Amino acid sequence: MICFTANYFDTTHECLLFFAQLNQGQLRLASNTVNTTVYSFGNNSNKNVTLFQQTNENVYDIWNTTAGSDSIYAVSGYSVGSYYPDQPAQAAFDGNLTTVACNYGPCSYGSESQTCGENTGFYLTMNSGPKVLTGFYTGSASESWTRVRDPMTITIEGSNSNGLALTLGSSWTLIYNGSAGFITDPGRSAWGTLQLILNPSIAFASYRLLVTSKEGIESCASYSEILFFMY
Repeated sequence: MICFTANYFDTTHECLLFFAQLNQGQLRLASNTVNTTVYSFGNNSNKNVTLFQQTNENVYDIWNTTAGSDSIYAVSGYSVGSYYPDQPAQAAFDGNLTTVACNYGPCSYGSESQTCGENTGFYLTMNSGPKVLTGFYTGSASESWTRVRDPMTITIEGSNSNGLALTLGSSWTLIYNGSAGFITDPGRSAWGTLQLILNPSIAFASYRLLVTSKEGIESCASYSEILFFMY
């Protein structure tokens, strides 16, 4: 079933209307098998919204990083400042809800704390050039006990800088600071709720996502997929 969902921004009198699918009572933005369009009535225009699909873009794992600050690279391993060796952030763009990204942040493998995995994430530059991010889904990790690893809040920033300049906090513009979509547990290997970007208008070539809090006490923040909706 295809239906519509609207997001109205009263401060700018702009309405974004999404084509969506209703599946077993859950509203989801239409998948990439459906022609998805967002209509912006604020300026009487309409734009085709597509899913970002990774080709050969590098996804850089980072930790100890907050919105507006310099990025610090994470490495594969089991110690502070590392991600689990076969669970890099690149797994979030492989189209598979059973693979996961797991970054320990200030913790190490085997340690557990509420702050483990906080201020971790990634950045990437899209080969397709600058795009406007309009919304996103986050996928949960697959193991039955990983609810405590679900990111609860995140930030997303955009940049049009290049190369090493992308490691500088001054290169990034904050466009989202809020829920990751897991306020209600969606289950495992499942999509959270659709989150929309308020007043999407600026096209960025690079995006940086950071986990600012997770659900419970565990060794890392973990997620299986990130779906970016863009035009």
